[in-house]
Amino acid sequence: MSVTSDESRAPKLVRLYSPFALAGTFVFAQAEAGVPLGAGGSGGWGRGPAAMVQFVSQAEATGRAGSEAAEAGAPADAEKEEGPAAESESSASADAEAKPERRSFKLHSAQLPSMGKAQPWVSNTLWADYFANNYNPQQNDDGFYALVNYLNLGVDTRLRNKGFQLFSLSARIDTQYLPQGTNVLCDGDMNGKVSPNEAQTCTFGNDARIERFTMRLEHRKFKLFVGDFNVNFGRGLALSVRKKNDIGIDSTVKGVKLDLRPVRNVQLSGLWGVANRQQSDFATRRLFQDPGYKHGLCEDIDIPASNKYGARLWTGCSDFIGGARAEAKLPGKVRLGAHYGNIWFGDLNEISDQHEALHFVGGDITRARLFKRWDFFWGTTAIMRNYHHKEHHPSLVETGFGSYISNNFSFGNTNLLIEGKYYDNYVLARDMNPLTVLYTEATTLERQDQQIPAAANSAGPLVRVAHTFPKKGLTFYWNTLGYAYAYANEHDMWYGQDALRLLHTYAGFDWDTADGKTSAKANGGWRWEGYYEPHENRERFERKLPQVQLYLNQALGHWFGFNHSVNFAVDWRRERVWKGDRVKRFHRGNVILGYGLAPFVTAAFIGGFSTEDPAGDDYIKLHPQDGDDEAAANKKPHMWPGGEVRFNFLTSSFVRVFVGRQVGGLLCVNGSCRVLPDFSGARLDLVLAF
Repeated sequence: MSVTSDESRAPKLVRLYSPFALAGTFVFAQAEAGVPLGAGGSGGWGRGPAAMVQFVSQAEATGRAGSEAAEAGAPADAEKEEGPAAESESSASADAEAKPERRSFKLHSAQLPSMGKAQPWVSNTLWADYFANNYNPQQNDDGFYALVNYLNLGVDTRLRNKGFQLFSLSARIDTQYLPQGTNVLCDGDMNGKVSPNEAQTCTFGNDARIERFTMRLEHRKFKLFVGDFNVNFGRGLALSVRKKNDIGIDSTVKGVKLDLRPVRNVQLSGLWGVANRQQSDFATRRLFQDPGYKHGLCEDIDIPASNKYGARLWTGCSDFIGGARAEAKLPGKVRLGAHYGNIWFGDLNEISDQHEALHFVGGDITRARLFKRWDFFWGTTAIMRNYHHKEHHPSLVETGFGSYISNNFSFGNTNLLIEGKYYDNYVLARDMNPLTVLYTEATTLERQDQQIPAAANSAGPLVRVAHTFPKKGLTFYWNTLGYAYAYANEHDMWYGQDALRLLHTYAGFDWDTADGKTSAKANGGWRWEGYYEPHENRERFERKLPQVQLYLNQALGHWFGFNHSVNFAVDWRRERVWKGDRVKRFHRGNVILGYGLAPFVTAAFIGGFSTEDPAGDDYIKLHPQDGDDEAAANKKPHMWPGGEVRFNFLTSSFVRVFVGRQVGGLLCVNGSCRVLPDFSGARLDLVLAF
C-alpha cells in the first residue's frame, strides 16, 4: 500500500459532481470502474459534495472484465484437457448452457473514420444554464439564461519515419450567448439604463473566440508544442499552469515548449509564451480577462487589444512566462531536477504604477524505494520579485521561498507518511486575488475538502499512519496536520500578536467486501485555527469545528440488463467562526441519496444544509443564529435541496441535468482559493465525443 501527498491522502476519495462546489465538504465515491467524473467535458461544473454520485461497484468492473475476456476467448476448436479436470469443465459448461444467458447492456464507442494514418476527432460540450437567484443584494444578476459551448476539433497522425511518432493538431472554439442581453445584466441600479460607468465595469456579455490551438510533434528524442500547453515544474512547486475546474480557472501557456532527451537518463525542457485562460466563468457566466491583459506593450496595436477580455484569435498582451528545467536520473535510483523561470506581469502595481516581474530558481531530489521501504522527495524554490526596481522603487523588491519534503515509509501492510512545508511570501502570481491565476500548486498538506487560511506564509508537518487488513478489505488510518501561518507577509508567523496556528486531526476507515458489492467509508475529526497569543475582548480561535463524514455503497444486483446500486452519504460539521466582533455558530453539510442503473443512468437527491446566515420568514429555519443581527443580515435558505440525473448514451457522451439550490462559500484547490456564489436554478450539460 502506498500513500502519496495531498490528493490520495484519504483512501480513494473522489469529489462528487455538481454545478457549484460546496466549500469545505465532500463525500466518498468509488471510481474503480465506469466513466470518470467530468470525463468528456472541458471546464466542467466542478467537484463538490452537493453532487452527482458516480455509482459503480467492483462487481460491475468484474462483470465488464469477464465479458471482455469472453469476447476475446480461445477458439472454438481449441483442444480440451483430458481427465477429471476436463470432465469438470464439461459439466460446468453444460450447466451454463442450460441457464438462460444474462442480458447485459453496455455503452458503445463512436469514432470518426480514419484517413490513412490520421485519426480525426470531435468533442463538443454545451451548457444551458438558468441562474434564478444567487442570494446576494444585487437583483440584476438573477433570473437570466446562458448558453455556453466549447467545440474541440483535432486530428492525430501516427508517424513511423526516422524516429517521428506523432503529429497532432487541435483547436477549441468557445462561445457564450446571453439571451437577455447586457442591457439588463449590466444595469446595476436597475433604473432601466446602463450608464457609461456601468458599461465599462460590467463583465457580462456575449463572446466568441478561438480559445485553444495546439500543434504537437513527437519524436523519440523530443516533443514540440506550439500553441496552448500545460506545464508542471518540480511537482507543481515551482511552476504549474493547468485547469482547476473547481474554482473556474482553465489556464494554459500559449507559446512554444520543447522537451528534449539528448542522452539517456537526461531530460531538458524549455518554454516561452503568454498566459491564457478561458473567458467564461462557470460559476457566474461573467467574462474573465486574460492575466495581465492588456499591458502597455499593446497600446499602439489595435488588432490583439481590440477586445475587452483578450484577443479573440490568438492570445496576446497578457503575462509573459518563460522557463527551463533539467532532470537527470543518477545511479542508485536518484533523480535530480533544477529549474529557472521568469514571469512578467502585465498589470501595473496599484501604488507605484510600475510593471512587476519575478524570477524563480530551485531544484529537487527524489529517491524511490530506499532500503525497499522509503520513498523520498524534497523540493525548494526561491523567488526574487521586482529586482529591476531595486534602484528607483526599492520598496517593491521582495524575496520569497518555498520548500516541501515528503517521506513515505512502507512496512508490510502499514504505511507511514511524514510531510513538511515551509512557505515564506511564496506567491508565484501578481497578487493573491481569488480570480488571479496562480502559477504554482505548492503542496498545502491539506485534505481536498478543507479551506486554506493562508498558503503563501505557512510552515509545519503532517503525519499519517494507515494499516490494512487485506483479508478483510479493511483499512484504518489516522492523520494529523499542524502548521503556523500568517495572513500577511509582513507578519511573523511564529510569534507575536499576528502569528496563528492550525491543528487538524482525524481518523477513519475504508472497508470493501471481497465480492466488491458493499463498501463503507467514514472519518471524523477536529479542526482548530487561531492566534498563538491571546487577544483582548475575544477568544484565541478564528475557526474551530468537528466534522464527520460517512459513505455507504451497496450493489443490489443485475436486473433487466442493468447493474443496480444505491449510495448514501452524509457530511456534517458545526463551525464556530469569529466574524467581526462576535462568534458565529452554524451547521453545514449534505445528505445525499442516489441510485444507479449502470451503465446508462445515475440519479441523486442532494439535501444540502447551511445555517450560516439567518433564514428570515421566507425560509424554514433549522438553527437559530445566536449572536447575529438578523435585521441587518442577508437572508438565505437553511435548506439547499437539489437533484441531478445523468444519462450516458456513448462511452464518452452523456447528458446531465441539475435542478435545485447549491450553497456557495470558500473553495481552495492547492492554494488557489475563491468564494463561489450561491446558486438556485437549473443546469444542463450535453457532451458529445467522436
